[in-house]
Amino acid sequence: MRFNQILIVDSIPAGERNTARELYQDVGLRAEVFAPAPEVRYRRVEGRAEFLTLLPELAAAASASGDIPVLHIECHGSDDGLKFSDGSFVTWADLKGPLTSLNIATAMNLLVVVAACDGSALTSTLGLVDRAPVHGLIGPTRAVTPVELTRAYLELYETLMRTRSARQAVEAMLRATPNTFVYRAAQWLFQYVWDHYQAVHETPEARLGRGIKMAANPPVGYVGPPVQPEMFAQLLAERNREFFDAFRRNFFLCDLFPEHETRFPIRYDAL
Repeated sequence: MRFNQILIVDSIPAGERNTARELYQDVGLRAEVFAPAPEVRYRRVEGRAEFLTLLPELAAAASASGDIPVLHIECHGSDDGLKFSDGSFVTWADLKGPLTSLNIATAMNLLVVVAACDGSALTSTLGLVDRAPVHGLIGPTRAVTPVELTRAYLELYETLMRTRSARQAVEAMLRATPNTFVYRAAQWLFQYVWDHYQAVHETPEARLGRGIKMAANPPVGYVGPPVQPEMFAQLLAERNREFFDAFRRNFFLCDLFPEHETRFPIRYDAL
């Protein structure tokens, strides 16, 4: 994973301990010992509208200047989304599109760290036509104290700057605060969406149901004897690998970045 910035977005309500400003100062000091050192930035965001404006700004900067931020968001929220300082709320469904655009602009190097939730609901917004919205997503699985957040995230960023590996950084963070955080890598999101699709749409019963609908409504321009539903169901089964390959290439942006064929070497037989 590549990055050259760590952007800490602060939407902690007034009157509460501001772990975002503390983290900005502490990570900035640690960054000075690394070469090349990533730029550590701070941005105050009061509400939903301002945050949804920020994401396209970051995508434009990534495309124009090659900025690749680790996006760290400090706010309240739930598994369904993020709650900002002014009380406004943004769901993961709202965030999917802007995050995907930013992930594309960074050549699929977008690591998002949230202090509010683990982002599991992001998976429920994804389908087989979607591209990966992130390289990885990190968040807590339970309510976490400011002391735990500080300890975990300092370990995360120090290891990330030293190793440039999201996996090693997450492992270090988990050792510092066991059973508290989860890491959703793009490969995990892909597997989740594919497994859900298989369980719902690619069982023998589901394929036959789709075959019945296809037999009742043949493709436009088809001329010939009626095709039995079972034949359509068999065709769907035979093309399952094609569907997988098309989904994989689209999800991991292989059409935009051919090197992702080897960067994300997930194959049908391996699943």
